[in-house]
Order: sequence, then C-alpha cells, then structure tokens
Amino acid sequence: MSDEEGEEKENFIDKMNSALEDFVGSVFGESGRDFIEETSEKVKEFSSEAISKLMEFSDSMIEQLNLQENEQVIKARDSVEDLLKQAGLLKESEEEEEF
Repeated sequence: MSDEEGEEKENFIDKMNSALEDFVGSVFGESGRDFIEETSEKVKEFSSEAISKLMEFSDSMIEQLNLQENEQVIKARDSVEDLLKQAGLLKESEEEEEF
C-alpha cells in the first residue's frame, strides 16, 4: 500500500469518525458526542496495548524457538512492526529490543 493510499484510507476513517460524532451529537447532544469521543479514545488505547502485547509475544516466541538468527523471520517481524508504527497502531517504546 502506498503512502497516498494510506493517507486516503486514514482520511476516510477520520471523516467517518467525524460524521459519527456529528450524528451522535445531533441526536444525543454534547453528552453523546463526549461519550463517543471517550469511547473512541479507549478503543485506540486498547488496540495499541493489544498490538503491543502481540508483538511482545512474537518476540518471546522468536527467542524460545531460537529464531533470532533467521534473517527471514526477523525481516518479517521488523516489517510488521514498521507497518504498525506507520499506521499509528504501535507506539515507539523507549527500550526496544533488537534481534
């Protein structure tokens, strides 16, 4: 997926989220809009934490299976990590492990 496609998808998602917030706000008022915004933020945090835990699990499995020296496995793992970071689904950690 090119950067342009990613931006278009992100813009579409942002537009959909904004439209949903507007709809809920018009139906339920500011309390509804606040609820949707808070829920959306919690979902993003949960998703980020879940993805982080999944990456920790994959790192653990790579170590347990002694795959640290397998260049193909490490490249695939790093590619997935980079894509998740670019999508904003995985945050940079201060203490990243290198394989």
